Amino acid sequence: MKYIIVTALADEAEGLNEFAPVIHTGIGKINACIKLYEAIVKYSPELVINYGTAGGITDLIGLHKVAHFVQADMDVRGLDFPRGITPLMNEVLPEKQGIVLGTSDSFITDANKQLDGLGIEIDLVDMEAYALMKVCKHHHVAFEAYKFISDNANEEAGTQWTNSVKKGTHLFAEVLKNKFGKSSIL
Repeated sequence: MKYIIVTALADEAEGLNEFAPVIHTGIGKINACIKLYEAIVKYSPELVINYGTAGGITDLIGLHKVAHFVQADMDVRGLDFPRGITPLMNEVLPEKQGIVLGTSDSFITDANKQLDGLGIEIDLVDMEAYALMKVCKHHHVAFEAYKFISDNANEEAGTQWTNSVKKGTHLFAEVLKNKFGKSSIL
């Protein structure tokens, strides 16, 4: 399989370069788009795998594969579009089946307030995956995302994330080893 790994930060990716090229995008949707777009042009992967940390909204812990992505900070309700939907792009909120991740350019510390008005239950929050998925869709490249729950997306989230940012990488490495092996790009 010809794949690359994308993480926001180097702290999330220790040792992953033994499986595939690792691209660090930096934090946020715009940085994610720019760096992944460049990486797809450079490597022409068949698959992009995003690994990173996420705030947990529900009672989940550990590492999870994401089923659906929502742009949680897209809010055009003033023009009668549902929150989480980009106007005029033929988008709909997904059915709640599997893990739903909400991406926004805000670090979530009060999920009730910061996600208010979304018409779908969000399990996890991050700051890049929705954008990465959209870049892959644009390039017709398969995309998967695995998120390690690093914090509870509450007032303690900053401290929890700082203490947990490196803790899930070994779990993701096991997924790579057992499901994907080494990328043929290496």
